[in-house]
Amino acid sequence: MQIVAATQPLFSGRTMRRCVALARDYLILPDRLHRWCVAGVIGMVMLLLACFVMYAYVEKYHLTSSVFYGHLEYSFVDGGYPETFGYALEITACMLFVLFAMAYGKRHWFAWAAILFVTFVDDAFKLHENIGHVFAVAMHLEPAIGDLIGFAVTGLLPVIFWIAGARTISNEEDLSAYLVFTGYFALLILFGVGVDAMHGLVGKNGSQTVFTLFEDGGELVTTAIITLSAFGMWLRQKNAVSDAAVSIDSALPRP
Repeated sequence: MQIVAATQPLFSGRTMRRCVALARDYLILPDRLHRWCVAGVIGMVMLLLACFVMYAYVEKYHLTSSVFYGHLEYSFVDGGYPETFGYALEITACMLFVLFAMAYGKRHWFAWAAILFVTFVDDAFKLHENIGHVFAVAMHLEPAIGDLIGFAVTGLLPVIFWIAGARTISNEEDLSAYLVFTGYFALLILFGVGVDAMHGLVGKNGSQTVFTLFEDGGELVTTAIITLSAFGMWLRQKNAVSDAAVSIDSALPRP
């Protein structure tokens, strides 16, 4: 096992401070392309959330003259605009992690590509629901029990990928970066599982619009942060390599 936890406690104050600094650096870069991407993604997320609120409002008060009335695609449903944009972000993050791993020989980022791909498949194709249905039919279980089994199976895959990736980490900086995305993924689970469970418990006693906005909107925002951070990490490493190459070239003796 190559992980550096043996010499540096995994959750030490130094590591946590390093994680916070990296999270900031991945989102705030002195790079025009990254700033435009951040602005574009944030703008799109805010627009989609605003459209959802408008859709919920006109549906609640039956404002049939509104362009939002009857257009379910503005809501957080499979195939809707917010969900489709979230799928695009997840696939983009997968590609960025793969490119980063291949370009710089950091195999642990393949693990995050796999984790985000499982998340995409689960979101877009109802992976854990389908697995649960197969178990329920094959073992004659209640649908709710089948769903729990499906969720456990799909939840186990990211854990396996995470451990496999962590075993290839060889320095503290890579460990800190790995933990940054671990924190983001934990936040994604909080919205997707924790808030969803709370939503189910409260049911009709709470505002469906508020809970949906908090749950699905939180997932969308977190996915956007993961994708933008992956892009920022890639650009930061690329710029560092370019600067190092320039420094070496300038240090070489001229004929």
